[in-house]
Amino acid sequence: GCSDTFRTSSSFFRLRHWIMKNLGACIPLSYGLGGSSCPLPVKTTVVFGKPLRFNLKEVGSPSDEELENAHGKFVEALKQLFDEHKVRLGYGDRTLNIM
Repeated sequence: GCSDTFRTSSSFFRLRHWIMKNLGACIPLSYGLGGSSCPLPVKTTVVFGKPLRFNLKEVGSPSDEELENAHGKFVEALKQLFDEHKVRLGYGDRTLNIM
């Protein structure tokens, strides 16, 4: 997954955590190939699931309830897709964490 394409740093974690909690800004520190912003050269595979359908009363302006329902459906479909393919793709020991 994406956690393999970049390395992360815990430098200044306390300060960055304080900024996140108090100012609402997240400052991730990560680096890739040779310390740059280019991703590390790892094999990346993309899988596609079935299209999701949502019932909206008015297209273009969903209610909070409709949006929450759609998000729940999306997260559940994403988890199922990950679990369905993870062993075959070499990630059988991993768990999908959606934060």
